[in-house]
Amino acid sequence: MRSSVRDLVGPVRVIAGMMALLSAAACEPRPSLSTADSASSVGAPLNADSVVTSASSSGWDTGAGLFVVLPTVDGGLVAGSLLRSDATELTVGDTAGIGAAAAEGRVDLFSRSGQVGTARFTVEGAPRVEAGCTAWPVARLAVDAGSTVAPWTAAFAVGRVTAIPFDSIEGFASRDSARLASDLTRLASGLADDTSRTFRGLPFVVLRAWRTRGLDSAFIVATLARRVNQEDDPKEERLVMVVDAIGERVNTWTVAWHERAAGHEEELVVAEPLLAFRNVGASDVRLLFGRDDGVALGAAVLARGTTGWRVLWESAVAGCN
Repeated sequence: MRSSVRDLVGPVRVIAGMMALLSAAACEPRPSLSTADSASSVGAPLNADSVVTSASSSGWDTGAGLFVVLPTVDGGLVAGSLLRSDATELTVGDTAGIGAAAAEGRVDLFSRSGQVGTARFTVEGAPRVEAGCTAWPVARLAVDAGSTVAPWTAAFAVGRVTAIPFDSIEGFASRDSARLASDLTRLASGLADDTSRTFRGLPFVVLRAWRTRGLDSAFIVATLARRVNQEDDPKEERLVMVVDAIGERVNTWTVAWHERAAGHEEELVVAEPLLAFRNVGASDVRLLFGRDDGVALGAAVLARGTTGWRVLWESAVAGCN
């Protein structure tokens, strides 16, 4: 099954270059990445019984609570944006219902490697923004005296989800990381939607990659790039892949989902993997992606079932029209 990038995280724009999350100029239209140099795909649709969910009308699995908190560019470690799962583009700043959803007033904090702590939180209204722009409510975090807030990539209502640890290949032995990087670049080069004349034939470089621990069916999430190094007009293509890595032999691996975007070097937008997780008491695997450039913020969850991956939920996007 194929889909546009809109199927992942809502409208975003490709402009010059690329950052880890969103990197866009303020208050301009954000069309989907549907150009010839941009594509995304997901695995085959799941059977109805392949993912156990209590899905809301938005597709969000309510077993994970009713919101997710993402760190923002300027929030440091003690503040983030609270994304309500049912928000629309018109209601991203609303706080109605948050009190009931956050009755315990605590969140579990996660990094890609696992849970890193628990914090109390309070919700503030959305910050003041320019006309034509929107913003999510702010979650302020606090920990007990003498404690510190560790770096985190996502927060959920306490007791709702458990992390599936990711190991960065930077921590692998050099021989193992080099071999994995080589395998990933070979998979990226073999994708069928490589239609760009600008980048075709150029080598990929692995920028970041993480591999799961504790799963019978491991998977890898990787970000790769290839570049045209013209001094007056540098261009870059960035590719995010989810690879089902069954066994140790790369010829048994499958690129189960990917997103491709290209443009000028410093402002191009792709999804950023934030967390692999399960709902407490469930076996189904989820992947949380986000985008944040200090202007626009959105998120999405992919679900893995017996027949592949699919987009389970995509948030509204807070930003500028």
